[in-house]
Amino acid sequence: MAKKKEKKENCLTGNCPDLQQPDESMVKLSEGSGGRDMQILIDSFRDKLPASKEWSNCGDDSATIKLGNENLVFTTDSYVVTPIFFKGGNIGKLAFCGTVNDLAVMGAKPIGLSLGLVIEEGLPKSELSQIMKTIGELSRETKIPVVTGDTKVMERGAIDKIVINTSGVGLTDKVLDIKLKPGDKIIVSGGIGEHGTSLLAKRFELETDLPTDSKPLHEEIEAIKEKIKRARDITRGGLAATLNELVEKDGVRFLINEEDVPMKDEVAALTQILGVEVYNLACEGTFACFADKKNADEVLKKLKKFNKMAAIIGEVQKGSDVIVQTRFGQKILSTPLGEVVPRIC
Repeated sequence: MAKKKEKKENCLTGNCPDLQQPDESMVKLSEGSGGRDMQILIDSFRDKLPASKEWSNCGDDSATIKLGNENLVFTTDSYVVTPIFFKGGNIGKLAFCGTVNDLAVMGAKPIGLSLGLVIEEGLPKSELSQIMKTIGELSRETKIPVVTGDTKVMERGAIDKIVINTSGVGLTDKVLDIKLKPGDKIIVSGGIGEHGTSLLAKRFELETDLPTDSKPLHEEIEAIKEKIKRARDITRGGLAATLNELVEKDGVRFLINEEDVPMKDEVAALTQILGVEVYNLACEGTFACFADKKNADEVLKKLKKFNKMAAIIGEVQKGSDVIVQTRFGQKILSTPLGEVVPRIC
């Protein structure tokens, strides 16, 4: 009893162990959430890896290397999500679509994927079968084969159910890596925040029909590839992280008109209830792209055939930062800090 009382008193005076600052010598959960903390972590060990003279775009969604008249595009990603089944999908759908999309936003036609599974002892085989069925169905629908892979099983409690790693290769004659300039238009292919909101609603047992937006994007991007300069799928860190990455990369400023940013009513309502910033939430079937002013309307028209919520949300300007024009004035949209939404994709 004395120990419990002492702990309670310490917490009341601000000395509770649960409230102490994390040990900076240890990796923190926030360093995997897609925000600035993660970028700082990556930068801390990036110089320990040798640079390549042959490969380009190594800091983008996929790396590229010239092969004759074409470019080979290569990407890899690991998926950890809680829960592993959610409305509209499961971890297998995220892994397949996420890797296809990382290739697609670089302008590539995906030609093959790998599939690595790390499974916790005790995972029901019925759940594993459903995950593999989902991946198989997507592979057949998209005609993108899973051509190699690996499987490991860990002791019970060593991981949380299952971790999936997927890598992918694709080919393109045009890498979407054209520097942005003032006057270019910023376009999103659909409503923002749907995947993150759907998973948060599931975690907090909130009633909603909102599914994940996870889907392959290669056909949409192929339809507009010749008319755009860049594309990025809006995953960890949400639209905020995606836009800030490109502002820093190209040395420009983005002005976003908040009233033009598409968002489902369920997303707006649930994010308000949960008290989270919708710009920081992941999408898994929505991308941002950038087009010259003269091509923007044509790009938007083509994207609306896939998703009626596609919209031009702003433009590129001289300067720095991502600026959001709201009804009440302007605000800076920064790269997310801390734990955005951990274990979401």
